[in-house]
Amino acid sequence: MTTLRRWLPRSLASRLALGGLAWIAVWAMALLLAFALMLSVVLASQVDAALRARAEAVRATVHVTADGLRIDEEGDDSALDAGTVIYYGRTVVEGEPLGGKLVDRFVQRGEVVSDEEGLHTERLLALPITHAGRQVGTIVVSSDVGLRTRTAWVLGLGAVGFTGLLLLFTFFALRGTVRLALRPVARMGEQARDWSDSDLDRRFDPEGGPLELARLAATLNALLERIAAALRHERQFTAELSHELRTPIAHLHALADLLAAGGPAAVEQADLQEVLESVRRLEGLVEGALAPARARIGAPGLVSVREVVSGLPADVRCEGDLDATVAVDGDLVLRALQPALDNARRYARSAVVLRVRRDRGFTVLDVEDDGGRLDPAHAESVFEAGFRADPADEHPGAGLGLALTRRICRAAGGEATAQLRDGRTVISLRLPGLDR
Repeated sequence: MTTLRRWLPRSLASRLALGGLAWIAVWAMALLLAFALMLSVVLASQVDAALRARAEAVRATVHVTADGLRIDEEGDDSALDAGTVIYYGRTVVEGEPLGGKLVDRFVQRGEVVSDEEGLHTERLLALPITHAGRQVGTIVVSSDVGLRTRTAWVLGLGAVGFTGLLLLFTFFALRGTVRLALRPVARMGEQARDWSDSDLDRRFDPEGGPLELARLAATLNALLERIAAALRHERQFTAELSHELRTPIAHLHALADLLAAGGPAAVEQADLQEVLESVRRLEGLVEGALAPARARIGAPGLVSVREVVSGLPADVRCEGDLDATVAVDGDLVLRALQPALDNARRYARSAVVLRVRRDRGFTVLDVEDDGGRLDPAHAESVFEAGFRADPADEHPGAGLGLALTRRICRAAGGEATAQLRDGRTVISLRLPGLDR
């Protein structure tokens, strides 16, 4: 297979042309064999017809008498005498006698037709002479069939040469046609190469070619749309994360400048607490941003939900199958769960409930609050980086929490969704379980 691949042309057009040519060559060989067989049959039938006509003409001049055979001598019978032998019984009456083996095969054997190889290939026809219902003699006529053989060879070689030229022309015609048909594909490749990551809105024209290329263009456009959406999401997320990081960093700079200007005596406990809070916030943001990458490349861990929820605040009520196992590191599960819990505690009127259940190989963590402030039209938007359903709620965050939740869940092979169920806001984290 490797040797065959080495000899195959690199061009797809040439390979397709060779494939088509192979099928045409098979059919051409079949047609040539059929032609050769038919030509042989036609030439043989023509020779047989000529021999039979000569034998019938000779038999018309032969008469059976009591003493043997009498041959009419009237007219010019030189054409009949050429290659003609007449036997009465096994005795030669006229013509050059046949060899012993030929006599045994043709004389007094009825009508016989056969080719005989010698210095020249001859075709012999034996026609019986009958009297009173029995064969009394035999007329044997012969013809050199070398001309027939030469004719067959000439026609056969001509047909082979014509077929070879036809196949050569067909190869170049097929290759040119395939190249012409693939030209739009090459043009699409050049367009894709020329487009940069800044041309997120460039798309292929689905109406600019045949049906197959239109389908390919539609498929590539859908792929480009998904890539563009992912790039836009990443850029937006990066911008929002950068904005979120600037606030605690600027705060730390200001506090550091203040402390540097006032000296150690100016340091107060409240200032230290603000510094520590800013550091924790930075640490949480960095760890949250890195969590999806850890979920994608890290080896999956096994953790019980009960272990994950053991450190949750007391105002979060945990229910359901807490012994369910999640095939994700416990730290990642907690980082994905924390933004959903913070969101629920912010909008709940009286209670936040974490319900755990198993669903077809997945462990589902439903975070419910009785605030019911989720607008069903925003069920997908809440997972977009920077989205704020109520910008006037004076919440200091930048809207990255639930976006990180979904990124972590998807990176781990799961999903995060939001819905309004019986007046309660439910954010569901679907993570791989142990019994997948």
